[in-house]
Parts: sequence; C-alpha cells; structure tokens
Amino acid sequence: MEMTPLHKEVRELAIGNFKRINRTRRVERKRWDLPVGSWDVSVVRGPVLEKAAVTQIILNTKHPVTGETTRFNVFQVMVYPASPKIPILLINVENRVGKEDIFAGFLDVAHVSAAAADLRLLQNRIRKIARDQGQNYEMLRSKLRNLYYMDTWNKQLNAEIGIRLELQSEEYALLRDGTLGWIESYFEIADRRKKERFTPRHESIMYNVRARIMEFYLLKDLSFSVAQKLGVPLEALSFGNFAPCIRY
Repeated sequence: MEMTPLHKEVRELAIGNFKRINRTRRVERKRWDLPVGSWDVSVVRGPVLEKAAVTQIILNTKHPVTGETTRFNVFQVMVYPASPKIPILLINVENRVGKEDIFAGFLDVAHVSAAAADLRLLQNRIRKIARDQGQNYEMLRSKLRNLYYMDTWNKQLNAEIGIRLELQSEEYALLRDGTLGWIESYFEIADRRKKERFTPRHESIMYNVRARIMEFYLLKDLSFSVAQKLGVPLEALSFGNFAPCIRY
C-alpha cells in the first residue's frame, strides 16, 4: 500500500498545528539513513506543546514475531504537553508488507490529569468514525488494554479510549479518517486547556507518567528493542519518543 499521501497529510496537519499552538516557526528535523531503511524525525517545541514529534520510519527486515521478510512503513506522532491537563498523544500507524499487505498500530492517549469531558470528546469522535466505516469500535478499543503496561505498575498508562489498528489494506479509509480525526480532536482539547491552571500534584503525575513511558520503551517495548538491534541509534529513538524533561 502506498503510504506517502497519508504521511504527507499527517505531517502537514500535525506540524502545522504544533507551530500554530506554540506560536513558532521552528522545526527541528533529523534523518538517519540505515542499512535497512531510514528514520526521519521532526520536532516542534514550545510553551504549550513542550515537545511534539512526528516520526517516519521505513525498515526492510524480518518480522520480530513471525520471522517473515517484511517491509515496515511507519509513522508516529507523540506529543508531550507542558500542562498535565492536556493528555500525551500516542499514535503509531504501520503498513506491513510481507506475504500480506496489512495495517497495524494504535491511536490513543496517556490521560495524565485530563478532564473526563475531553476524553469523552476523543472517544465519541473515534467511535463515530469507526461506526461510519462499518467497524465495531468496542472490539477495536478492547485491544488497547495494557498497551502501555509493565508488571511492576498498578495500572496501564494509556487511556484505552482510541482504537487498535489491525486492518486489511481494503480498510484504508478507517486508517486515514481515524488518524486524521484523532489528531484534529486532540488539537481541539489542546486549544481548550492550554491556559488552564494546574496544581503541583497534577504536575507530579505528569512527570511520573513521562518517566514510566521512557521506562516502558527501554525495558519492554518490542519495536524499540528491534530498532536498536537493527542499528537505529538511541538518539533517533529518544528524539522522537522520549519526553523533553523528566523529574523524579
């Protein structure tokens, strides 16, 4: 499946809003060319969205589970807001081409101290998009359970309100509409909450979640481990995935 048009749509929508909300024109961009493909990260920083990243990945390698020769065409969007009232955005969309041409990944958030009304907004929008595409939202949502979770934690970090993407190539419309709709809804929340005050307790929760996300990537996430084995430098992984500041 040709993913370039969707990559372009997602990048323009995300980067454009990152700059608008942060009132900046600056975009940091780094690209790593690898023996197995490429890793391209764009980051916008600012007072509202402290670190907002879009990552585009192309890897030609073995599937880590099946061992099948597979081409991975991936884009990720990850946003660490300065306010704990704005959730952390978690998007990973993959096109895997081996014996089959399929989509994988997820759309969700780490809710931190987000308002219940904001989480309902996200959930209701993605539920409607799934329904419009003839999909069972609750089934797709249920597969997010324990997505960001380790055995030493009391609970998962992700809110489990988005959808898990396990789609065939003919279900591209859900992939596109769901991804773009999820991003648009997120920016609606960011605009609504960017000036809202928060307490030291809320801030403490935010830094705790940030630290646990980094812990999850370094100790448990399979794709992170595979990328390191393929020679993706830690700088590339941290540039797109880690929070700009973590406090303990």
